[in-house]
Amino acid sequence: MIDKNLQSLMQLSKACGSDIYVVGGTLRDRLLKKKCSDFDFAVSGASTLARKYSRDTSSPIVPLDTTPGRETFRVVIRNNLYFDFSELQGGSIETDLSLRDFTFNAMAVPLHAFINGTERFIDPHNGKADIKNKTIRMLQGPVFSNDPLRMLRAFRFMSTIKFQIEEHTYKQISALKEKINEVAPERIYSELNYLLNSKKASPSISAMHDSGLLKCLFPALYKNTNTPPSIRVVAFMETLLSNPKTTGAKPLADIKKLFQRKRGLIKLGAILYPLKKTIPDIATGRQRKWSRNSKLGIVLTDLRASNADIDFIIAMVSCWRSASVSKLDFAGCMPNMHLLYQFIHHNEKGLIPGLFLHLANRPKLPKGEKWKTDATSIAVRNSLDFYFHVYLPAKSNKPLLDGNDIKQQFNIIPDSLFKIILDKVEEAQILRIISTRAEAIHFAKGILDSHRKESN
Repeated sequence: MIDKNLQSLMQLSKACGSDIYVVGGTLRDRLLKKKCSDFDFAVSGASTLARKYSRDTSSPIVPLDTTPGRETFRVVIRNNLYFDFSELQGGSIETDLSLRDFTFNAMAVPLHAFINGTERFIDPHNGKADIKNKTIRMLQGPVFSNDPLRMLRAFRFMSTIKFQIEEHTYKQISALKEKINEVAPERIYSELNYLLNSKKASPSISAMHDSGLLKCLFPALYKNTNTPPSIRVVAFMETLLSNPKTTGAKPLADIKKLFQRKRGLIKLGAILYPLKKTIPDIATGRQRKWSRNSKLGIVLTDLRASNADIDFIIAMVSCWRSASVSKLDFAGCMPNMHLLYQFIHHNEKGLIPGLFLHLANRPKLPKGEKWKTDATSIAVRNSLDFYFHVYLPAKSNKPLLDGNDIKQQFNIIPDSLFKIILDKVEEAQILRIISTRAEAIHFAKGILDSHRKESN
């Protein structure tokens, strides 16, 4: 199917009189024997060819860069198959390649030769050799000055294709690291997502720290320390994400599903968690509202993260903070069901990643059988067991009392007491203190009577 798409593109380029080249990551992935779904092309008149191909194949077209002379358009053939057309730079393929970032991205082959399976690439910067040696090497010239995002991209490649950054390139990153602040936040956030969604990102995070680039990205992490605990914790979190079974946490399938969907965000939360300093009062059931205006929220907002991403990370880190302050003492071998309910009720949105962040935030992780007797692990397992087997099933049931019931039964208007009654009735229902409507009314009457006595 892909070959058919490539053949039709080649015929169209001939009709347009355009020499079209396969370039960059497509060739890198072919040499790494990775399945390719994102094809990169360099061609004069990229915008014209992309639009014609989009029209001929009835495929959506998305402008990626509309800068005159540097236009790049993506044609979405189908899910997980994209053709990216970029304007050929400098009038020749050799000049175009010399303006790229790393040697393994500075290779090209005519489309007809690519279709025929050639391994004879245009490779003026020895990219093939660097792929063989698993080396990330910048091209000569002002590579990072022209686009400082390329410094972060080097660490992304370190994560995604498991290459090492060669010494000169690393020194250049260290020397020019502050230029990263010239890059649009949206581009930085996108690159971070690529990096953190890889299965093994922690070595890259550690290398970014050593180079000084991480400090330029997140200076608030370094306010009172030369080495934030995030460096250790994100590595531990990555270990837990890759194999949550070792902790004994269940249900494993549900936990793995969340980790797979939110892997990058969870790792970002593990990097930024030291920014959350506020302590909630979970013992009384009162929780300060975690705000996007907090230091953590501001950092994420400045990165142009979506509101959904910000809320997820704030909820995760808030849950960790609650667990850290309380040490989950209420969830140990003899759980306090009231406090356990309060903790889960207030931290439901970030519960699973927050609990795993709590597991990761320690000098070292338990090994093997020690997970079974580790006090923190026992508390986390008990919390998850309560959440999945008591809390969620009970929440799925119809409430024994709702707001209208309370208004009709007790002739009171909605106010702060109104919400207290609803919350306590819900808690009693989930903890199976009450199980019928009559019991719920009696329970609510007791709360109301107690409040009136206190008021008098």
